[in-house]
Amino acid sequence: MGEHHIIVAKAVGGLPIQVQTALIAATVSLLTVVLGEAFLRMRTRRAAKQTVRETYQKYADPLALSCTDLFWRLREVFNAKGGGFYLKGKVHLTKYEHYKALSTLYRIANLLGWIRALRRELLFLPRTDPEEAEKLDSALQRFTLALAEGGHIEVRRVESLMRLWAVDEGASPEAIGRAGVQVDRRLKSYLHENGSSNPNDLSESGKLQLSQLLASVMTEALGCQSVPVGVVSETCNRAMAYLSVGEAWIYRDWQAAIGDVMLREAQPGARLFEVIGYKDFEKLCKEGQESDRVWMRRLNAVIDDLDIHGDRSRDARIEQLSAVYIATAEMIRALHLADPKRSVISSATLNAANVTLTTSQT
Repeated sequence: MGEHHIIVAKAVGGLPIQVQTALIAATVSLLTVVLGEAFLRMRTRRAAKQTVRETYQKYADPLALSCTDLFWRLREVFNAKGGGFYLKGKVHLTKYEHYKALSTLYRIANLLGWIRALRRELLFLPRTDPEEAEKLDSALQRFTLALAEGGHIEVRRVESLMRLWAVDEGASPEAIGRAGVQVDRRLKSYLHENGSSNPNDLSESGKLQLSQLLASVMTEALGCQSVPVGVVSETCNRAMAYLSVGEAWIYRDWQAAIGDVMLREAQPGARLFEVIGYKDFEKLCKEGQESDRVWMRRLNAVIDDLDIHGDRSRDARIEQLSAVYIATAEMIRALHLADPKRSVISSATLNAANVTLTTSQT
């Protein structure tokens, strides 16, 4: 008699033998069903994890190659002497400058395409990630965040205005964060209402009105006394400098849309999607449908007329692209560690990525 039979037998020992036999048989049958369902669920979870693992593996190589191309380009931009000179200026005077600028745009769009391809293929799979997939997904999330998140710029702007207007600097980080959101929202609304994209383009009266509006919004959000009108008037031009920070955040939904523009259905094979090559990308930018080109213009705003050695307090895009550079290095390391034996990432790229990450933490 098995262990389950003994336990059940002890529980029903005082009953007639026929009843005991029936109860034991029913209980054993129930246990068999329950254990069978538990085993089936375990096998299903294992199968789901394996499917997710295989999907990540299918995209590991193109992601690694795309990350490598973008990483070395951004390393050149930030580390080489005079790096990124071809991003500066609205008009590129030489074919080389034009190529380098468009190539940089392509490498960012290419990586967004492969990330989108992976996300779309994972969309209908069970939400269960193997450990190595979780680490890679975290690295992908940091890349997405680097392009999309500007909360620190909002905080920095408010802190600058607080110093300018001698507002109580004892406010909590939470209060300053809330003030940053409020100031950013009212700033963008005011510029839109006045048909302007930059506070410096406003009339003198418009600048003063904007300063007074934001001083009121900020002090209300911080819960402190109002800034004297005379102080706001005297510091108006300096306030415009703090408010004129260049920004080009690529929100998550925008990133997905850019990725979709870059995708094509793959020929029958392992993956569902492929990313277009440079030839098709250049044609898209020159002759593509306006509904597609608009997304490339939005992405290009991150690097268009960007002085990488300029004042970071005046152009948030420098820090944004720097964060993208670091996030790309993190993706390279995560992709390699996910499966070191079959990694296509070269030792030179891996070493350079590790140096970049170490330097960024000092």
